[in-house]
Amino acid sequence: MYEVRAWREQGWWLARVVAACGGADLTPLNATTHARTLTTIEQAARDLVATILDVDEAAFEVDVEYVLPAEIETLVCEAIGARTWLDAANDLWHEHSTVAMHALTSEGFSREEAAQLLGACD
Repeated sequence: MYEVRAWREQGWWLARVVAACGGADLTPLNATTHARTLTTIEQAARDLVATILDVDEAAFEVDVEYVLPAEIETLVCEAIGARTWLDAANDLWHEHSTVAMHALTSEGFSREEAAQLLGACD
């Protein structure tokens, strides 16, 4: 695996291979690549490694670390944390609503009634 650090500079994404691990070829990869968009920088880094080592892209993995200005990184991390909490809450709601739906229908409530009752708890 090759660890790649990517950052934005003057409208471009730049990437540099910073480490090789997990049995990767330790040939020095002291080179930088660039791409116009975030969606293409990982592929550009993969192309860079494959070209320098003269190997197929499928022969290795890359792990890209995106370097952002500190204040933006904090906001991004907070947003990711909030999304993680939201996903966990959603999973919990699905588990509890499934149990409640089963309990309600077992007591003779129709699925429509159970759904309406569960929706009333919003």
